[in-house]
Amino acid sequence: MNIRFDEILSHYFKDTEYSLGAVPFGLTNMTKILVIDGQRFIARIYNRHLKTIDGIELECEVTAFLEGTPSSFQVPRFHRTIDGQNYLLLEDGTLAAITSFLEGTVPQLHSVDRSMKFGQLVGEFSTRMQRFPIGKQVYRGISFTKMYEIHPLANQQSIKAFYKNSPFELSVSKVTFYQKMIREIESSELQLEVLPQQLVHHDLLIYNLLTQNEEITGVLDFDFMGMDAAFMEFTISFNHVVQESQGSLEIIESFLQGYGSERKHLVLEFGYLPLLTKIYYIAVLHFYIGQHYAGATIEHNFTFMIEQFERNMNWLEKHNLEIQELLNKYLV
Repeated sequence: MNIRFDEILSHYFKDTEYSLGAVPFGLTNMTKILVIDGQRFIARIYNRHLKTIDGIELECEVTAFLEGTPSSFQVPRFHRTIDGQNYLLLEDGTLAAITSFLEGTVPQLHSVDRSMKFGQLVGEFSTRMQRFPIGKQVYRGISFTKMYEIHPLANQQSIKAFYKNSPFELSVSKVTFYQKMIREIESSELQLEVLPQQLVHHDLLIYNLLTQNEEITGVLDFDFMGMDAAFMEFTISFNHVVQESQGSLEIIESFLQGYGSERKHLVLEFGYLPLLTKIYYIAVLHFYIGQHYAGATIEHNFTFMIEQFERNMNWLEKHNLEIQELLNKYLV
């Protein structure tokens, strides 16, 4: 594998010695920490099923925009090749790039203060992306509402085949729950097109953030960036807090308070929280199914997400009135 990285580095540096180290992230792509003369970078070979030239161009534009916008956080910066390019197209059609290395550790959500800071970060990020000049740009990423386009190997036929002949044990109750959620999405009378739209990160979880001295200082992993309902960004991070806090209303309220200090929404959007939650989890499950067909082992991640999906939907139904009151209190 180092032979491939040798090829990549030859386009960035001339006759230099380097070392490669493992990273605690990067499950989708092949990612390494690159060290040259004591300076660290991130070297990445992208998943050929998921990263297109359009996709990496969008990522370059978004990170350049964020880097040029006053923010409390940093984003990885694409390092230019010797020829001045932001990325490489390898002979087999795979994309690769080297980006800056950001210091920090994964933040935690076990206290009111940390949850509030997470909310502030998500709200700030969403506000920044609200101002991204998408204009007439042809490629806008993939909306999670397009549940059968999340992964090129996960269409309706292949997903049906997966559930019919699962590669690992999947209980009848889980399959029934999944099918129920699909039916509820398809039969919903809520019109998603009336919601404000913008570019959404789609993966603002603590695992894609970095913290230093108790402050969140870095945002990583823009692979799922795409146009979507603006409230989807909130929905994804909100569900993450529900999961991480085991449904603690105190932690969840602090997240909402932090988010609301940076970003507001229309009351109209609040009623879409259950539907957007269903769409989010279905999209993630379809992504894992696509990864299965691409040769990845998905049992742990898939099982974890479908169990989280069911728990969060039950929790949201139980606490819907309280959450709606808190949304109106902090996000209007």
